[in-house]
Amino acid sequence: MQEFKYTSPHTFILLEVKAQDGSITVWNLEGVTPSALAREGWSSKSLKAGDELKMTIAPFAAARRGARGPRRAPGFAMAKKS
Repeated sequence: MQEFKYTSPHTFILLEVKAQDGSITVWNLEGVTPSALAREGWSSKSLKAGDELKMTIAPFAAARRGARGPRRAPGFAMAKKS
């Protein structure tokens, strides 16, 4: 993980994704509001640069490098440090 943006109106995780050829692409994962994450126990210090994450995401269509968290879970609730 490159950066966790705990900002209003939406939170973001900038995630470095490594391709099979070794190249790195940065994905911008959009989450819910900080207050929604806080209700799930998250804070601005929940993630730090360098953390490795395993996530279930819903990628945006076409060539956009980003995604939203699953609709059945609030924000990044499915994210886990590995």
